Amino acid sequence: MTLTRPPARYFFFATLIALSGYASISQAAPREDADYIAEQTVTRELFEAAIEAERTTIVSAIQFDLQSKGVKLPNPDRFLDLIMEEFIDGFTETMQNETANLYVSRFSEQELADIAAFYRTQAGQALINQTPDLILEGSRIGRIAGQRAGKNLGKRLAARIKSEGLIEVDDPNLLSRLIDALK
Repeated sequence: MTLTRPPARYFFFATLIALSGYASISQAAPREDADYIAEQTVTRELFEAAIEAERTTIVSAIQFDLQSKGVKLPNPDRFLDLIMEEFIDGFTETMQNETANLYVSRFSEQELADIAAFYRTQAGQALINQTPDLILEGSRIGRIAGQRAGKNLGKRLAARIKSEGLIEVDDPNLLSRLIDALK
């Protein structure tokens, strides 16, 4: 009895069939992809970085609110840390769920699969790992950009108000005081 080798095309088609079955099994459902994306991108570390970037403003707001109620905190920063310990986990869980819902409603099944695939790559994980630091650095850069943009804002705005007549007032002295204050 002689064994004959099947033609190469049979191997080709068998491989295609096997791979197509594998692809459909390995491709997650849209909700699973959306959950994965949200779990990777909507993280406790991300929220902690955002809060840290705005710590001074948040602490000031808490102090102001409590002082208006007759409470003076001995250590406002520690109080914010306590708030965050109680708040952040529930907040993160809710945000992940709602973000996944949003992704499912805004992206196609293929788009979700592609986005999830990117986040599974080395570059995607690098982006995820750097995002908290990017937020902190972006906040710092934003403060600098705001200072630079605002440096001559008053003079420019005063010139426009005056030349274009952008603000009408009954009392010309009021307009004059506004323009002087902006300079």
